[in-house]
Amino acid sequence: MLAGICSLLLLSGCGASFNGNSFGSGGSPSSGGNTSGGAPTGPGGGGLTGSNDSVVATPSDSAVSVAVGATQTVSITFTSNDGNAISGFAITGTLATLPAGWSGPGSFSCASVSTGSACVLNLTYAPTLGDSGALTINYVFVDNATTPTTGGSVTITYAATPYNNVIATASPSGQINGVVGGGNQSVSVSFTTDDGNAATGLSLTTSLAALPPGWSSTAASFSCAIVSTGSGCQLPLTFTPMAGASGTLALTYVYTDDSNASRTGVLNIPYSTVANNSVVATVSPSGEIVAVEATGSQAVAVTFNTDDGQPASAFYLTSDLTALPAGWSSASKTLSCTGVSTGNGCQLQLTYAPTALTSGTLTLNYAYTNTAGTASTGSLNVAYAATTNDNAVATVSPTGQIDAVFGQGSQPVSVTFTTDDGRPATALQLTSSLSPLPAGALPAGWSSTATTFSCGGFSSGNGCQLPLTYAPTSPGSGTLVLNYTYLNNAGESKTGTVSISYVAT
Repeated sequence: MLAGICSLLLLSGCGASFNGNSFGSGGSPSSGGNTSGGAPTGPGGGGLTGSNDSVVATPSDSAVSVAVGATQTVSITFTSNDGNAISGFAITGTLATLPAGWSGPGSFSCASVSTGSACVLNLTYAPTLGDSGALTINYVFVDNATTPTTGGSVTITYAATPYNNVIATASPSGQINGVVGGGNQSVSVSFTTDDGNAATGLSLTTSLAALPPGWSSTAASFSCAIVSTGSGCQLPLTFTPMAGASGTLALTYVYTDDSNASRTGVLNIPYSTVANNSVVATVSPSGEIVAVEATGSQAVAVTFNTDDGQPASAFYLTSDLTALPAGWSSASKTLSCTGVSTGNGCQLQLTYAPTALTSGTLTLNYAYTNTAGTASTGSLNVAYAATTNDNAVATVSPTGQIDAVFGQGSQPVSVTFTTDDGRPATALQLTSSLSPLPAGALPAGWSSTATTFSCGGFSSGNGCQLPLTYAPTSPGSGTLVLNYTYLNNAGESKTGTVSISYVAT
């Protein structure tokens, strides 16, 4: 063990005492006195004169916090605990493989360690990414009694934080809407940091005495010594429009981030005034409501919102839900909502399950009080139809006439088969031959990678698609006609035709 430590410390002629035994350059351990060729007798039963002292490592910072992009130097001073000289000091391991962000010399040693700052290791922490951890430096030495020791260690905790930003958030969020002559709209602006670390010296540079018409604040000026999280730094505003207007209130501010750098920010608050707002009804699914006669059923949701997001009140449906058109039914007999604004808080659930082949329009009437306090009404018209079966629809892409320049490449064309109501049809079969004319149906310049084409089932999407290519070798024009058969969702055999006009120039 002694030989290993001596080798590590690069000690030549390592004559030392270890655990009370003295080792000479050519002798053997003894419990006292001199050994042949050894050192003189000293305290501790044959060791050299001295004491079993140790190295004390004192870092300039035991906990380091550095912003990403910044640099901090940490100095570790090594001294002896009793002021006596200690020799053969060295850092174990390699300093070239420190944790990310840390750098220092590849190795470090001192011939003597006592007092003062003659033995100082300088390390640099310059993180490029957010990180945290603990850096441990291990060392060995030979004490004043020339006893090799396993040494000691010093640990430095560290953390890298990115430069933080002060974020200004308005509440309520989004556009601030006010009613002309309709009273005050309170708005608060909260300033926080995006990482929770403190920023300092925030000051609003926008003059609170020169805000746009309708805007005011109870504060003559605004500043915060410290900004972090919560609502400790909050600016009160009021929007009281007296005339129609719209625009953006821009609030600019300055602050010092956690790297002590001066920063700026801006918050834009859009605003608008309205004389009143309206309740708008939205149907899901949109468009015409379709269901299969006798066997089909379609759930329908009608959601009531305001057109500006500001609340309307005292909403109720004036249409009689017990007297809906044939096939229609409601989960409730009446509908009323204390307040209407956004979301699905005011919603009517309907079902369309036709028993006869009919079509028509469902009309729903309603009343409410708008933001300005005016009683208002509205209505919704929902088109509906009952079907007995579906039909195949062939859609050509690209749409319209297919144009190509002869002798200069090709134009890919696809024909996608779907159903007109999204319900499945089956057994689609192209009855036109994909061979060239006159034996087949493809005019000159047309081809397909498929020799025949069929689909077991299709409804929506592009799962049933015929690939075609138009590569004319001479000028010409015409119409490619393809015929097909299929079974609709009622099991009836039906036919269809798709026509594709083309021209070669």
